[in-house]
Amino acid sequence: MSLLIEHVDLLDPSAPRAIARDQSIWVIENRIRRIAPARELNLATVLSEPGAGNIEVINGRGLFAIPGLVSAHTHSPENYMRGATERMPLEPWLVWLYGTCGEYTPRDHYLCAAMSAIEMLLSGVTASLDHLWHGGLWRREYLDATLQAYADSGIRAAVAPMYDDHDYVLDVADALGHDLRGSIYGQSHGGYRPDRDAYRRAVLEDTLAMFDEWMRDWHGREGRLQTFLGPAAGQLVTAECLHRSLALAQKHGAGVHMHCVETRVQDYCIRRVHGKTLIHWLADEGVLCPQLSLPHSVWVRSEADLDRLAQSGAVPVHNPAANLKLGSGLMPLRAMLDRGVTVALGVDGACSSDNQNLFDAIKLAALIHNLNHHDPSTWITAREAFEAGTLGGAAALLLHDQLGALREGWLADIVLLELNTPLLAPANDAYGMLVHCETGQSVRHVIVNGRVVVRDHRLLTMNVEALVAEFNERVEALPFRHPLDDKTKDDIQRCWRFWEDVMTRVVQGE
Repeated sequence: MSLLIEHVDLLDPSAPRAIARDQSIWVIENRIRRIAPARELNLATVLSEPGAGNIEVINGRGLFAIPGLVSAHTHSPENYMRGATERMPLEPWLVWLYGTCGEYTPRDHYLCAAMSAIEMLLSGVTASLDHLWHGGLWRREYLDATLQAYADSGIRAAVAPMYDDHDYVLDVADALGHDLRGSIYGQSHGGYRPDRDAYRRAVLEDTLAMFDEWMRDWHGREGRLQTFLGPAAGQLVTAECLHRSLALAQKHGAGVHMHCVETRVQDYCIRRVHGKTLIHWLADEGVLCPQLSLPHSVWVRSEADLDRLAQSGAVPVHNPAANLKLGSGLMPLRAMLDRGVTVALGVDGACSSDNQNLFDAIKLAALIHNLNHHDPSTWITAREAFEAGTLGGAAALLLHDQLGALREGWLADIVLLELNTPLLAPANDAYGMLVHCETGQSVRHVIVNGRVVVRDHRLLTMNVEALVAEFNERVEALPFRHPLDDKTKDDIQRCWRFWEDVMTRVVQGE
């Protein structure tokens, strides 16, 4: 298969205003074969090349080609609950989530992943890393359903199912006199079981064995699907769990994706239990490495930890919308970039950031850190923010040398934007207009892995209307759409009291 995009303007940091005019992009199979001025690269020259085959031609006049955006962190199951919460910090929000999500079926997981893929593709996101959760024990059909949705949609995707084996937050809550184990959240992490550690080790053993088979069957399928390991968070796993996760990921040539000190409560609990920060602990355990991506990384603050990140090659993932909505804090993005840390961007789940539009995240990443720095020369540039949403995400997917830019030999994930619209006209600095002006509305065509999946604003791979109708019908059965029961209300209030206690201790310098 061969694809030729003729007479298109494209993003080129070396060109005036980062816009290379009147270019052509030739794609063979799933990679960019050549980029050249349209006068040199046209249908006649392509047909004269050996192996050209059948050629599909796209008229690029009035269009602007950019690399597909990469969202390096989301939770597709939250699509049912978009816009359903406000004014809740993460810890009480998690109790609400566990208490009201109900038990998903494989079809639920398919629908939620499909909703993520549809919204992302139509807004220019060509690749996603889904930190997949389930409100009970894992079964193979949940994982298969999620990846099947991504396969059907045409998006590039990595799925990292979440799991854990020891909740250190519950340990700290016990020590401070707060009973959280009776909540549905606490029960999902062992509750009051006297054998909870042994039980959870046994569950971990079975879960990893199932993941091993699942990864063997799915990893690398269609050249755009990946399976990652998703240990839930630094405060929810033992060192043994991390070592086994990394070993299994390496066996399959995959990555590990784990939440990293998203809140001050998490940071407090980790320090109290381990006597050191999470980054320090990960480094001491030898698991801080390029195969590890760390969504949030908000409370990575010490010079030593920032240096450890830089030396390790691990990829922190900035999720500005979710961190703002849940009041978690701001990642030290400037300090990371100044040390040469590769930072990715994520949309996070649609119940904490409320959409799957990475252009929103890119703009927020470029703006919100201005308030932390009084010297404007240290503010995040538009190019830095955009490259976090492209090259940074590619690094999180372990594709740093073949995705995230328009380069010959790289994977053909390409987005074509309409330039002649009120949104982008006039075409001034390319990075400025992509970061500060674009919303996803200008996306006209989307190419993933060399295949056109969105044409003229319409997704070609799925029946969007039918899926949305089914999605809307199914959501009515979920518990969160109905008034909270008394137990869930009490569970949330107990967690609020724990959160307030810990935050008071943090503010007082404990």
